[in-house]
Amino acid sequence: MSSGIKVNPACFKAFQEMKKGHKYKFIIMKISDDLKEVIMDNTSLDNLKDEEGKDIRQKKDPYEEFMLRLPANSGRFAIYDFDYTVDGGVRNKLLFYAWAPDTAPIKSKMLYASTKASLRADLTGIFADIQATDEDSLSREEVLAKVKTNTR
Repeated sequence: MSSGIKVNPACFKAFQEMKKGHKYKFIIMKISDDLKEVIMDNTSLDNLKDEEGKDIRQKKDPYEEFMLRLPANSGRFAIYDFDYTVDGGVRNKLLFYAWAPDTAPIKSKMLYASTKASLRADLTGIFADIQATDEDSLSREEVLAKVKTNTR
């Protein structure tokens, strides 16, 4: 079932820049407040701000930075340029994340779930989908296990 929510062209543009030029390590998207479209939330190039709008120190590890940017009580869609090592060689895969924390309101989770398929269908070149509901399911180890399973 589709929600009827459209995807803002800026999301596709950022994805293409990530896929072709590795411009971003990650992009995070959200459903707009008026519930009409999926819009850009932030990217690995944006500065993090606290509640007062002041810049806060970014993490040195891009994956920790990515996890920090996912809100505790609200869903998000994200694409991460994931690096890992197999048999001594570094590999790189684009992963699609559907973040639906357990603490998010039910209506919000349903909206994100019904929008996911239409967004995901338009993102060609994604290696694997990661459905995450808490920090454990988002951990680098869990994601790496899923990536390695899909590689075989």
